[in-house]
Amino acid sequence: MTYEQLKRQLGRHINDAHLRNFLAGSLCGVISVAVSYPLDMIRVRMAYITPDGTRQRQSVIQVARLIYGEKAYKFGLFNFFRGFPLSLMGIVPYGGVSFLMHEYFMELARTRFAHIATLPPAERKPTTDRRRKVKELKNWAELTAGGLSGVFAQTASYPFELVRRKMQIAGAHDPNRRASAVKIAGEVWRKSGVRGFFVGLTIGYVKVVPMFAISFFTYEKLKAIFDLE
Repeated sequence: MTYEQLKRQLGRHINDAHLRNFLAGSLCGVISVAVSYPLDMIRVRMAYITPDGTRQRQSVIQVARLIYGEKAYKFGLFNFFRGFPLSLMGIVPYGGVSFLMHEYFMELARTRFAHIATLPPAERKPTTDRRRKVKELKNWAELTAGGLSGVFAQTASYPFELVRRKMQIAGAHDPNRRASAVKIAGEVWRKSGVRGFFVGLTIGYVKVVPMFAISFFTYEKLKAIFDLE
């Protein structure tokens, strides 16, 4: 919803469609991260703290209280935002590139690959004056466009995500010390060089390709159902 509203507002001042889509995607990503970051912090900490013979499985409330009680920051709520500035830096390429590439691949499918990616006229649903006057794509084309956008977005933002995750779990090692993004990035560089910032990227693709494919596919279908531009 935020992306569509931002794209509409930016369109009044920016004529370049690619720049408009990138900025709208980046800004909506920043807003969504700001709202959901504390929950993401709890999720990462719960995934990291594995129950064993000495530690029992902890509930969401228990983990939230544990994070709140850490002494890294004067105000306990700030503990839920470890790595937040870095996350904002990462969401700009992640959100911007994802929406930019999705719009690009959708347009590419409607133009260069229209002969195989668009529905024949007989199979197209009737449109109203309000709906976009564009060629409808086949399901596989929409899924492919979404999946590819996820590949580009994940690749562009992964180094930021890797450092952010390390900052989020730093509290489990030393609850009373603030983790430095620069220090963590330096450690990764010294140990593995550039490759160190992309460790686990392949697994990331396994996650984001179907996630983006389904998300953007559902997004387009619901816009059509509710007759939205």
